[in-house]
Amino acid sequence: MSDQQHQDNKFMFGFFLGGLIGALIIFFLGTKDGKKLSAQLKTRGKSVLDDLEDRLDELQEKGKELVQHGRELKDEMIDTLEEKKEEVTQATVEHVDQALAHIEELQKQGVETTANLRKKIFKNLPKKA
Repeated sequence: MSDQQHQDNKFMFGFFLGGLIGALIIFFLGTKDGKKLSAQLKTRGKSVLDDLEDRLDELQEKGKELVQHGRELKDEMIDTLEEKKEEVTQATVEHVDQALAHIEELQKQGVETTANLRKKIFKNLPKKA
């Protein structure tokens, strides 16, 4: 397609579009039916916009509620985690204390066993004067 034909097609499309828009303007502004239809469209358009605004307000309110609910859940989770942390810490302290007590008991048994071995080993040796 040549540039001339392309420009001719653009011109024809623009001419057609301009004629269509002009005809619609004449219909809406120049005839009784057009004025009635224009008024109805305006009324319906306002109604649709009002409905959209109401729904937007509802969505914004629900969004605020969800954000608040999320904050409350976060605070509850933090409190729960802090409580569990204290429980785990306490349980850990108890386990460590039990382990240390067991180690002390093993040390005592080791000292006693060592003393008994010394007695058995050195019992038969002559004493130095």
